[in-house]
Amino acid sequence: MEGNPRLIIDKGIINFKEMVKERYTLNDLLLELRKKNIKNLADVEYAILENNGSLSIFKYNFLKLASPNPFPLILDGIIQKETLKYMKKDTKWVNDILSKKEIKLEDVVYAFHKNNDTYIIRKNEINR
Repeated sequence: MEGNPRLIIDKGIINFKEMVKERYTLNDLLLELRKKNIKNLADVEYAILENNGSLSIFKYNFLKLASPNPFPLILDGIIQKETLKYMKKDTKWVNDILSKKEIKLEDVVYAFHKNNDTYIIRKNEINR
C-alpha cells in the first residue's frame, strides 16, 4: 500500500469520510477491534489505518481522559500534510522547528508532535 496513515477514529468518533476514501468498511473496522479484544467502540480514543492495512488502536486511559496523540509530522524526509491540516498547522511551522534545531528535512527519518513538543529522529541516529 502507498499513501499516508489515515485517522479512522478520532477522539472516539468514526471518520467515515476517511474510511470511504480508503475503501475500509465498518465490518473491517469492527473485525480489527475484535482481533485486539476491544468489545466496545467507546473504549477507542484513536485508530489509525496504516499504509500496510493494519489498524493501530489507542484506547482511552482508565478514567477516559483524552490523552495527547503523537502526530507524525515527517516520515522519511516527507512532511505529512494531512497531519498538519488536522493540527491546523502548515509546512512553514514545521520548517521553522527544523530551522531552530538546525536540522535539514532530508535528514529526518521520523518526527512527531506530542504534548506541545516535537520529537525528531535523524538518519544518523538510527545507525548507532
